[in-house]
Amino acid sequence: MRHALSLTLAVALLSSSFPVQAQRRYLQPPPPQQYAPPPPSSDWTHVAAIAPGTKVVVSAVGLAGQDDQYFVSATDRELTLLLLFDTSLSRRARAFVIKLAGTHPEMFASPTRWAEYRDGPVRVNPDGVFMRGRKVADLSEITKVINAGDVAEVARHVRTPHHPANVGAPPAEGIAALVPFLGLGFLGCHSECGRAAVAIAAVGGPIIVASVIAARRANDTTEVVYRVR
Repeated sequence: MRHALSLTLAVALLSSSFPVQAQRRYLQPPPPQQYAPPPPSSDWTHVAAIAPGTKVVVSAVGLAGQDDQYFVSATDRELTLLLLFDTSLSRRARAFVIKLAGTHPEMFASPTRWAEYRDGPVRVNPDGVFMRGRKVADLSEITKVINAGDVAEVARHVRTPHHPANVGAPPAEGIAALVPFLGLGFLGCHSECGRAAVAIAAVGGPIIVASVIAARRANDTTEVVYRVR
């Protein structure tokens, strides 16, 4: 009787310990601790460090609804922007003006000498922007100088690489997708194998090209570099 009771207690203890062990073994790992990003700096020098020609989003007095903004320069007291959201500039003229803001920001901030820059039919000088000899905008129409004290926040656009799962896989998958076509195309094609190869290349080529392009895409995000506290 005593032996049977001891055996019963041992079995009960073992059976009660299994769920605990199993629970410990299959416990889900705790989620990784999320760290809040550091708050944006209130140091105005971070604004002055933005590269000219960078697309920005500035919240300031008198800029409500004006989203198409590009950084030109910043001093201790002022911020100069290109504002192209409501202009009659052509696409080519817009692109050249933005490029010029990156290479010669002094043209839009405070030019100290007369200079002219050309890109095909587009000309830019202190008198304005010209398209095929016709003036399409004054520089004062596409630039705005803002008092630093009126600026609440400055964010810049940054491009981050887009990394799809298994970046090296899409081209390989595109090539692998051609294997069935190869088998079907060359099976009994005899003298017409050349035509089959051309057809396969026409089908598989765009797949591979699209995969390579997708792997090199970049995402546009914004990064706040300055905020009033």
